Amino acid sequence: MSTQTLGALVPEQPGTRPDTPFGHLEDRLTRDFATVGAESVHDLVERERARFTDAPIQAFVPILVERAVRAVLGSRQLA
Repeated sequence: MSTQTLGALVPEQPGTRPDTPFGHLEDRLTRDFATVGAESVHDLVERERARFTDAPIQAFVPILVERAVRAVLGSRQLA
C-alpha cells in the first residue's frame, strides 16, 4: 500500500511554500511588489526558473531568478 503526502493531494499555491528557497523568494517579491498579485509573481518566478533548468550550478539559480523577476517587476512600475 502506498501513502500519499499532503503535498500530493493539495496542489501548491503561490507563496505557500516558505520552507523552500523559491517560496521565500515569492513571498519577498509579493511583499515588495504589493500591487502585483501573488499569482503573477509565481508565474514570473516559474518562467525564470525554467530558463535555468539545465544550469550546471543550481545553487545560484534562486539569486538569478530573483534578479530577473525584480527587473521585470521594476520596469512595470516605471511604465
